[in-house]
Amino acid sequence: MKTFKRIWFLVLLALLFLPMTQTCFHWVDEKPLDGAFVEAKKPVVSLKTLFNEDNNSANGETVQDSLTTWCNEQTGFRKSMIRLNNQLLYTAFGKIPVTHLVKGKDNSNFFDKSYINSYIGETYIGEEKIKYITRQLKVIQDMLEAKGVTLLPVFVVGKASYFPELIPDDFMSKRQETNNYEEYLKAFEEQGVEMIDFNRWFCENKGNEAHPIYCNLSSHWTVYGASLAMDSLVRYMETKTHQTQAHVTITAFDSTYLMEQDDELYRMMNLIFPMDHNTIYQPKFSFTQGYKPRVLSISDSYWWAIYAWDVALHQNLFSEGGFWFYNKTVYPKQDPIQTVEALNYKQEIEKQEFVLLVCTEATNQLWPYGFIERYLSAYDNVFRYKQPEQYDASDNIYAAYRNDRIASIIQHIKETPEWFESVKQQAEEKGMTLEESLWGSAEYTYRMNIEPTGYVR
Repeated sequence: MKTFKRIWFLVLLALLFLPMTQTCFHWVDEKPLDGAFVEAKKPVVSLKTLFNEDNNSANGETVQDSLTTWCNEQTGFRKSMIRLNNQLLYTAFGKIPVTHLVKGKDNSNFFDKSYINSYIGETYIGEEKIKYITRQLKVIQDMLEAKGVTLLPVFVVGKASYFPELIPDDFMSKRQETNNYEEYLKAFEEQGVEMIDFNRWFCENKGNEAHPIYCNLSSHWTVYGASLAMDSLVRYMETKTHQTQAHVTITAFDSTYLMEQDDELYRMMNLIFPMDHNTIYQPKFSFTQGYKPRVLSISDSYWWAIYAWDVALHQNLFSEGGFWFYNKTVYPKQDPIQTVEALNYKQEIEKQEFVLLVCTEATNQLWPYGFIERYLSAYDNVFRYKQPEQYDASDNIYAAYRNDRIASIIQHIKETPEWFESVKQQAEEKGMTLEESLWGSAEYTYRMNIEPTGYVR
C-alpha cells in the first residue's frame, strides 16, 4: 500500500512539474489557439521600469502588469489546458466558450451573434441615416457612370436571413420592425440606386441548390455558393460591357475536406474533439476565355471565399482591380503591405470599370466602410479649384449635390442662434458680407463632414 501511495505521489509530482518543464524546454509543440487575439509582447524590464508603478504603457498597464500577462501566456501547456477547459464546458454543461457564438435550434448549426443581431434589428442605424447614405451613393453612382465606371452595391447572403427558423427564441423575441438590410432596399428603390441583391435570391431559392450554401460550423458562405453568385454577377456585367466575358465552370467536386472558412466558428471554440459537419462539396473550376473587366471589390471577410488564392474567382474572371479589405488593406499585397490611405483614392476608383461595394449581414451597420467620405473628399480636393467653365458631366452632378448640401447647412446655421451669431461676428471681423461668411462656414462644415476618419476593423 505504501509503495502504491509513493508511486501516485511521484506521478502527481511529475504532473505538477510538467508545465514548468514545458515552459523551460518546449519539448512538446502545442497547436496554436484559433480566433482573433493578440499575444502579449515581452515587456522591456529594467530596474527603473520595474519599480515604477506609473501607468506608461499604451494599453493602460504598468510594466508589472505587462510582465504578469506575458508570463501567464508562456505557461507550459496553457493552450492545451484552455482546450481541455473549453471541451469540458461544452461537453458537460453545453456552454459555448466563445461569447459571440450562438447554437441554432437544430443543435447543429452555429451562428456568429453579429449576424443574428443584424437580422433582428439590434444594429439598426435608423431610417434618416440610411436615406442620407443612399442619397450620397446615388450621387456618386451617377458621377462615376459619367466617367464610365459602374458603382454597384452588392448584398451577399447572410446566415441569419437564410436560416431564420434556426435562430433561438430568446433572440427572435427581441426582433424589431425593420433592420438595415430591409431599409436599404426601400431607400435604394425610392432613390433609384442600381444594386444586386444576392441575399434575396439565395433565400428565395433555398433548398433548390445542388449543394449546401453553408457549413453548419461556419458563418461564411461556401465556395460553391460564392461561385453561383459570381456566375450571376458576370452575366450582369456582360449587359454593361456588351462583351462576352470570361466565365467560371464547375468541372468536379471534392467532399473530402473543408476550406478554412467552412469551420471557422468551430475553430474559434478551441475544442479538443472534432464536431460533425454537413457534407461540403468543394468545386473544381475551369475558366473560359473572354473579356475581363477591371473590377475593384470593397468588402469585409465575406469576399475571401471569392478572392482567396486557393479559390481565385475574382482573379480569373476580372482584370486585377483588387480587393480592399474593409476599405483599408489593399490586396494583392504590396511590399510593404499597402493601405488605402497611401493610394490616390479618386484615381484608383475612376480607373476601374466596376466598383463593388459588398454589403454583408454582419457588418451592414458599418457599410460602406468609409467609401463615401474617402471618395467625396478626394473628389472635392480637386473640384473646388475648378472654375464652372471647366466642369465635366461628373463635376456638374457633384456641384448640384454640393451646393444643395451647403444650402442645407446654411439654413441650419440660421436656425442655430449661437452658431449664427458666431458667423455674423466673423463677418464683421473679416470685413465680409453675411452671405459670404455663411457660405464660408457652411462650406467648411461640408468639407469636414466628408473628411475620412480612417475606418479600422
